[in-house]
Amino acid sequence: MTNTNPSTVMPTFTTEPLTENCRDVCARGEHALVGVSPGNSYFSEERLTELFRWAGSLFRRVDVMIPDSAQRHTWLALGYTPGRSHRKSHNESSRIFNRVNRAWQAAEVPDVEFGAYRLSQIEERPNYQELLRESEKALADDPETRESYYRVVRKVLRNHLAGAEPTEEQAAEAARYLIAETPFLINTPRVMGVTSSTAIYQHRLEFIDRIYAGQTPLRRDDQQAFLVTRPAS
Repeated sequence: MTNTNPSTVMPTFTTEPLTENCRDVCARGEHALVGVSPGNSYFSEERLTELFRWAGSLFRRVDVMIPDSAQRHTWLALGYTPGRSHRKSHNESSRIFNRVNRAWQAAEVPDVEFGAYRLSQIEERPNYQELLRESEKALADDPETRESYYRVVRKVLRNHLAGAEPTEEQAAEAARYLIAETPFLINTPRVMGVTSSTAIYQHRLEFIDRIYAGQTPLRRDDQQAFLVTRPAS
């Protein structure tokens, strides 16, 4: 465990490993990958500072992945042009990228290795591309897996469509956001070059639960964990 600045107050988070293996991997404290969604009010600078201070007390390396290039699929599904989708995603991701770096500085955990990445910086890596193809194939081949992804994005799209039901085409486009993140759910060690990794997010999602329960064709690496992490108060 890494010692933090004694002048800081350690924030408290509740944690929920999805499986016993997740608990074991997390306990090694080797690497955490924090998922940060652009446009999500949960990820305020204060919340990120608290989260990084907490993570820095448990893990020797903390990375953040911002899904900039993935987010454009949501805007494309809502009818934005490719150019406007790219600009909107880029602008939102740049704002949160800067917020993440400010929060890390404020967290004051100098002995912990840290990296903030946009997905666009990672997505051309061969290992990521291979895992992405596996993820795409799983959805193409297995209707239940595909529908679990679609249920998540339909809810998001309804919020933008004043409650209207999105079309199948809209759901398919928006689901590409989640597909682009799936390599980090099944094998972050292979993508990021670490021994083991714990993915950290603030709530459970059905499609992730199914992956970790072994209910999809996706092959999750034994060194990959998922930890639901929420503020205790």
